[in-house]
Amino acid sequence: MNATTELDCPKFAWVIMTLLGCLDLVRGIMHTVFLEYAAENIMGLDLAVARDDQLLLLGTFGISNYLTGMILILIAMKARNIVQYVFLVIPVSYLWGAFLISRVASSSARLGGLPMMQVYIAVCIVTFIAILLWKYWKKSESAS
Repeated sequence: MNATTELDCPKFAWVIMTLLGCLDLVRGIMHTVFLEYAAENIMGLDLAVARDDQLLLLGTFGISNYLTGMILILIAMKARNIVQYVFLVIPVSYLWGAFLISRVASSSARLGGLPMMQVYIAVCIVTFIAILLWKYWKKSESAS
């Protein structure tokens, strides 16, 4: 690995991105393979009402989890120069989406996956800041 690539992306950043990608793949499995279990026991959805619609929406979200999982792993392995920016885009996207949704809908579901997603978003924010600090420290060190 050359010095420029190492300065672009510290090892801890792409390792964390790979782990988040793996977590997204697990989330994809939960939202598709174990769809009914996740809907009832994790999300707390009442499947007596609009069962098929709820399962379709939750399952569709699982498909996007597969995509994001694979994309995060690919970025971590093949496009490390953008890892820092992806760690910023993820929480911005989730927070913006949550804001827009909250304007028109609220939920009575338990949203059992919410605490994990809050940690996921926090990991992205902390990692983004850690990369900035790491780059600053590396530049200061090389300037000395």
